[in-house]
Amino acid sequence: MQWSVDGPFLSKQLLRLPDTEKPSAIGKQLAQETVWLGMDGLLGDRVADRRFHGGPDRSLCHYPAEHYSHWRKAYPHLQRLGSAAFGENLSTTGIDERQVCIGDRFRWGDALIEVSQPRSPCANLDRRHAARGLAKQLAQSGRIGWLYRTIEPGEIAICTPLHLVERSCPTASVARIWRGFTDDDASDAELAWLVELEPLATEYRRRFRQRLDARRRQRDQGALF
Repeated sequence: MQWSVDGPFLSKQLLRLPDTEKPSAIGKQLAQETVWLGMDGLLGDRVADRRFHGGPDRSLCHYPAEHYSHWRKAYPHLQRLGSAAFGENLSTTGIDERQVCIGDRFRWGDALIEVSQPRSPCANLDRRHAARGLAKQLAQSGRIGWLYRTIEPGEIAICTPLHLVERSCPTASVARIWRGFTDDDASDAELAWLVELEPLATEYRRRFRQRLDARRRQRDQGALF
C-alpha cells in the first residue's frame, strides 16, 4: 500500500512562542531539497527540548492532513491550518490513527521507519495558534498523530510516497494505544498487553507498567485490612 506525502518538514531555527520564553521547534517548513533521515531524526531539524521530542523512539512525527478540516471548524480563526501546522515532519490523507498500528514499517524514500507511539499533544499547540485548549481537544478527540523510530537511515526527497512494507501487530492500532493511555479504567489485561507490546516506545511501556504495578499494590494493601 502507498500514500502520497506532504513533506518532509523541518525546523532549521527555533522560535519563541507567545506568552513564553521557552524556544520551540514547532514551526516547520517544507524542505527545499533531499534530506537525510538518521536514527535521531531529519538532518537539520532542530529540537528544543529533548525530554519530550526527538531521540530513538521519536525520530519523526506524522499527522493526518484530513484532521485539519475538523480543527478549522472547531477554531474559526484558524482557517489557514494545513500540513506542518502542528509541527509534524510528514502528513498524508487516507490513513489515520485507526488504521496505523504500532510496529508498522514503512519505506519512505531510502529510509525504513517504524511506528513507535502516539503523539502526545502539548500546550505549545495552544500558544502557537492562540487557541486555548487545542492540545486538550486533540487528546480527547484522538486526532493526535503518531511518531516513528528510524530502522534504516536514508535520503528522502520532497513529497516522496510512503509504502507500508510490514505489519507485525495488526491489533495494536495507534487509536487503541491512545485509549489505553488516556482511559483510567483500562483493564488489567489491557495494561498487561500494552506492557508487553515490544514495538511500543519504552516510555509508554514504562507508564503502563507503573499503572499496572500501582493497581496491584493497592489491591495487596487492601487485602491486609
